[in-house]
Amino acid sequence: MICRKLRIAGLLIEVNGTFLPTLRRTSTRGGDFRGRSKTLKQRDFIAASADQNVIWVDPLSITRQLGSKWPVGQEKLARLRRLLPGPVVNLVRSPIKRAEPFEIPRRFLDRTMRVEDTRRHQRLENLLATRDGPRRSLWFTELTGDLQRKGVAYYKTRPLRSEAEIDAFLHQMIALADALATRGFDPRATGYESTAVIDADGMLVKTGSGNHRFCLARLVGLRRFPVQIVGAHEDWLRANVAAPVTVEAVIDCLPAVAARHAAPEQPQEACA
Repeated sequence: MICRKLRIAGLLIEVNGTFLPTLRRTSTRGGDFRGRSKTLKQRDFIAASADQNVIWVDPLSITRQLGSKWPVGQEKLARLRRLLPGPVVNLVRSPIKRAEPFEIPRRFLDRTMRVEDTRRHQRLENLLATRDGPRRSLWFTELTGDLQRKGVAYYKTRPLRSEAEIDAFLHQMIALADALATRGFDPRATGYESTAVIDADGMLVKTGSGNHRFCLARLVGLRRFPVQIVGAHEDWLRANVAAPVTVEAVIDCLPAVAARHAAPEQPQEACA
């Protein structure tokens, strides 16, 4: 039944290498099943990079936000949600994310927005503007609204069950901003959690993880902030990395990407 629906959606081949083995592991031989992509996967790139994929930049030089660091997988999941019950889609969520390619088709990077226009950035900017009384902030109003309607508010998966807990959480965010302003970013505290992808012109686009710290770093004027590269526009790869794309070849190009951000008015230097 499930497989028939996926075939109707034109998705069976796309997720065959992730969905079917999840449900019927004995149907694969040595893990070599039909439909497996031979391109570089995001997770393989991250694992093999060993932090060599981290670039330190002025966070203000990153001006665009994509959203998910799994744009290809998110599109597949959205299509599945229109056809299948949530619990069934949840079965394939992790495998689809593991199959995320490093090379990002151009249509996904046409969907970016200005960092300043994201709701997250606006909440944090307003919070810092009302730091002497965060109960006056837009974020406090939003969270207490959720609390009144649902009996609990959430920051990500963290439950906030009272106005006092919301107030304490907002003070923690202000303290985080102060720590970034006075001590800079300390990777020993969180690791390199903030992620970005390389656009066609060699400029970085913010994605996925570490967005609150990234926005706070911009707002407090921090000049050095690390981002972990987790993908690249297909046109940038074609122009800078010979096929087949390898981890080593991409890492060799990252100094040129860092230099591009140090002088964004200049075209990207050739990769070494």
